[in-house]
Amino acid sequence: MKIAIAARGNYLESPVDPHFGKCAWYYLFDREKQAGEFIQNETGYLHEKTGCEAAENLLKMGVGVAVAGRFGSKVVEVFRLHQIQMIIPENPVTIIEIINQLNSN
Repeated sequence: MKIAIAARGNYLESPVDPHFGKCAWYYLFDREKQAGEFIQNETGYLHEKTGCEAAENLLKMGVGVAVAGRFGSKVVEVFRLHQIQMIIPENPVTIIEIINQLNSN
């Protein structure tokens, strides 16, 4: 399963971004391969439908879980329609901390 984590930067110690659709980067982590890569959010500059465009792009990449500080209502609709789990951390956390938490479950 692939996990998309909204990131403020393209390094593992980067904080999870509070905004799913407007983040600069996504870290795509493949739990089966225990490997990941950063991809730039190509839709973050859009004024409208930013989150939905990002969600659609990530769905095409096979994402099954998304992590961000918050998700817009239209993104929630898209993810629920495709049964994508959304995780909102309770406290500020880094990408590597999220990966470690997910791997310990």
